Amino acid sequence: MKAGYILLITAVVLASCSKNKESERDKVFPVITINTPASGQSFTAGQPISISGTITDNEYIAEVHIHVSNNNTGALLMDVHIYPGSNSTSFNESITASNGINYKIQVIAKDRAVNESRSVVEVSCN
Repeated sequence: MKAGYILLITAVVLASCSKNKESERDKVFPVITINTPASGQSFTAGQPISISGTITDNEYIAEVHIHVSNNNTGALLMDVHIYPGSNSTSFNESITASNGINYKIQVIAKDRAVNESRSVVEVSCN
């Protein structure tokens, strides 16, 4: 009888501990650093636009999206998905500049707790 009672008390204590951990959910957002290109930078037609940077998180980066769109039309020109599975990652992509296009480069990062960060740079091609 005593063993059953002790087992019941232990189960209740363990259950209450796990509820506390759930309520202490990760609230730290990933940090995105876009190294290149610089916002406002201008490229010539045919020149590569290097898109590079780093992302860090206090726990775990679940996914990264790199979207490059034509700011004039809204058309999506590049859509890259990365699944790092660690607390830091780097990215390095490239797109070739086309005459007369204003580009919006957006990097989106989500951690395991679905905290989402976004960073945007806009560049142009003359």
